[in-house]
Amino acid sequence: MLAQQLFNGLILGGLYALLAVGFSLIVGILKMITFAHGEVFMAGAFAGLAALGLFSPGVALAAALPAAAGGAAILGAVTELVAFRPFRRGPEMTPALITIGFSIILQALALMLAGADTKPFPFNPDFGRWTAGGVVFSGLELGIAGLALAILAGLGLVIARTDWGLALRATAAHFQAAQLMGINTDRVVLSAFVLASGMAGIGGILFGAHYGAFYPLMGVVISMKALAAATLGGIGNVGGAVVGALLLGLIESLVVGYVSANYRDVIAFSILILVILIRPAGILGRREEEKV
Repeated sequence: MLAQQLFNGLILGGLYALLAVGFSLIVGILKMITFAHGEVFMAGAFAGLAALGLFSPGVALAAALPAAAGGAAILGAVTELVAFRPFRRGPEMTPALITIGFSIILQALALMLAGADTKPFPFNPDFGRWTAGGVVFSGLELGIAGLALAILAGLGLVIARTDWGLALRATAAHFQAAQLMGINTDRVVLSAFVLASGMAGIGGILFGAHYGAFYPLMGVVISMKALAAATLGGIGNVGGAVVGALLLGLIESLVVGYVSANYRDVIAFSILILVILIRPAGILGRREEEKV
């Protein structure tokens, strides 16, 4: 029972991590937050669902992943160009308010185009089911875990080992100093939004495949949990976002298995509040002193 809940928690945490890392990338660079990330996740899921209907089951998932990532990445670029770039030197609340409006628009468009009813996954994506060590798992779950792990590991290598990653870290450390050093910060920020949104889109199609459901409000709760996970790990810290997401997923799964599904959100967010009260910077975050 425990092993099964731990496995389920890791799958859920991997899905949270694909969004939480996006929050950390954006906040780490701009010190601002987007409230449209959940709707980008939802739009990517529906873009992938549309691609699923165009192909046979044998190639549908391979086509759905780039469709989901591409559709979400375009929305991420629009978000940065419209809601953030013109207001970087303005009040921090302005981009947040614009992204709230953007999220409402995306929800309304999804309701108009897809309807309010839940859309099922168009075919059975389990690809077999096995039991090992008392844990029941499917090919789909292994695929989700493997893909999430590969994406997160690849992102870590890109940030640590490439020129773009160096530019990203320099921009996050000090935006104006990075500009003075000749870094094209506009390009760095735009690419960070595209990357964060593309990962959210992949998370959306994987979430829909895992739970067999696509609906216009599917990004609302999961984006709140992903933001909570990023805060738990240390907002602005990519590694912290992954740790926070996995912890949140494990906590939720254990609560469902040993307490009640009705209390999964209450207990998970209560633990989050407790951690923030004890360590406001998060598990891997560092407290920054404000200079005046």
